[in-house]
Amino acid sequence: MGFLKRIFGGKEVVVDPAHLTLPEVMPTDKGTTMRKAPGDQRVDINIVGESFRVRNVQAVATAAQGNRFDIYLQPDPNNPHDKKAVAVFAADLCIGYIAKPSNKQWYEWAVEAFARGELLCGSAKASSREGSSDIGIFGYINMPKVGKGLEEIIPQQLTDAALAKAVEKVITLANASVEPDTVARIRSLCKKAVTAVSPIAAHAKWITQQGEDNEQWAEILSVCDDIFEDALRATYITDEYEIDVVGPIEQLGELLAALKQGGGE
Repeated sequence: MGFLKRIFGGKEVVVDPAHLTLPEVMPTDKGTTMRKAPGDQRVDINIVGESFRVRNVQAVATAAQGNRFDIYLQPDPNNPHDKKAVAVFAADLCIGYIAKPSNKQWYEWAVEAFARGELLCGSAKASSREGSSDIGIFGYINMPKVGKGLEEIIPQQLTDAALAKAVEKVITLANASVEPDTVARIRSLCKKAVTAVSPIAAHAKWITQQGEDNEQWAEILSVCDDIFEDALRATYITDEYEIDVVGPIEQLGELLAALKQGGGE
């Protein structure tokens, strides 16, 4: 991007530690600028190919001194091995690529960001891979948050009738849920779960905020949180990732069935 002078050839690659923190606006070699894409949801990425860029990785690791550093993604359509390659950069040095097959989806997101004049950015850390002396790069990208988390649910006391209806809806969903086998089905099930769980979560938050020690509703609230987190993760899921969507839904269904049986509604 032009904010670091690189030393190639047989010479040592040197990184100024100050360049490990990305500025909000970055100049390019074409005289234009790119800005950091906004994002508050951390999405892990699997980085590979560090062993082919040992000097770059070592230079970044040395400059970072064990601390985290900023990274950004750059689509690499001219890559001879993969037209959907996505390079991972730190301090203007390529330190690896996003692993297949998730690179295809990240390529689309990175290209869309480029078209807006933005770079997908995140944070990483360099450390030795397990069972090896090779240095690996482990990081995440900050993506726009899509959907809501449990913290955005407003506490609300439901009437007995409304609570009973909400409980039945979750139990029905739990009994009918099967493990999804595609990304689209994972997202669809997560969406249904969030819709069904939201009233339960609102009521659970209201009960737990009354100051009474209610372990049953506290556990229900905890499982609701898991379901919301799964839904947020599903937004950026790729074929490489798996989310146990059904497990928390079934767990919540069992908790609510026990609550209903015990007359705790």
